[in-house]
Amino acid sequence: MKIAFPTPRQRDLLIGAAIVALLFLGLFLNNRFYLDILITSMYFSVIAAAWNIMCGFAGQLSLGHVAFLGVGQYTSVLLFTRLGVTPWVGVFAGGLTAMLLACFVGMLALRLKGPFFALATLALSTILQLLTIRFQNFTNGSSGITIPFQPRFANIIFVSPKPYYIIFIVLLMFVLLMTIYMRYSRLGSNLIAIRENDLAASTLGINLFKNKVIALMISALFTSIAGSLYAQYTLFIDPVNSFSPVVSQKAAILSIIGGAGTIFGPILGGLLLTPIEIMLRAWLGSTYQGAYLIIYGIILIFVILVIPNGVVGTVSQSFRSKKSQRIESRISASEDKSEEDDAAYNITDSVNRNEY
Repeated sequence: MKIAFPTPRQRDLLIGAAIVALLFLGLFLNNRFYLDILITSMYFSVIAAAWNIMCGFAGQLSLGHVAFLGVGQYTSVLLFTRLGVTPWVGVFAGGLTAMLLACFVGMLALRLKGPFFALATLALSTILQLLTIRFQNFTNGSSGITIPFQPRFANIIFVSPKPYYIIFIVLLMFVLLMTIYMRYSRLGSNLIAIRENDLAASTLGINLFKNKVIALMISALFTSIAGSLYAQYTLFIDPVNSFSPVVSQKAAILSIIGGAGTIFGPILGGLLLTPIEIMLRAWLGSTYQGAYLIIYGIILIFVILVIPNGVVGTVSQSFRSKKSQRIESRISASEDKSEEDDAAYNITDSVNRNEY
């Protein structure tokens, strides 16, 4: 009886289900501080995974991904505070707005080569931040917008942090499913081919521009949804935080350390490094301001020099190399056995001829 081993897609789905199941154990915590750490970790994991869809798979570096986050936040919050539209609608309205912005930016900037797309996205986030500050009659300027505390399911405002925890687990599950689907879909294969060699990909008939724009729109959607839901959790937004380039840089750092271009690398980076950052900032912030950033930088330099493929990428590569070595050893063993059988047959045949 043959044992049916799971396919790579089934294996990744099982790993994703295990991660989500482990996160549900956090519901047994009653400490608000630890729950806040877990919620923030999942928030940055989703942003890093969304960044990875565009930058890890397609290899198109973005330093201004926070622009889509800020647009989603302001769309959702303004609809709620000015028009009374439930954030459940505002979250998806913000996601749609971010996708339209990503389509517009992609059509203009994705034809740029080298680092110019990264500079264009960075300029976009800066421009949106300045516009948000300038039109203070509409956006309340640099003072930001405070969301009124009206606990209700329709408002996505709760007294306990556990409902937020569940919401972010569900969001993380969806971004994981989307990443797994893309990895094994034609779109994912096209993006990986573009990342490895865009000239060769174009000669194979892959539409570089179309695939990049689609990836950017999907990435913008999840980034915007994560930002809008987190705004309902913190109950405050302002131009400095909503369009801060630090968020984009953090998404890149988490993806690179975890393993850019992999399915679980950004998730692992967010779930491991965000708690470390929060703890370091809590322990060292009052005495040694900025010390946690130095430690962060040391970790990043170590990863780039020692494991440039990230944690997940290095582990996966190690398993693949071991598997290929086992296959090669089996092939060589079978070839040696075949040569021995041929030699034995030749000897037997020679003896039979001599006897004859």
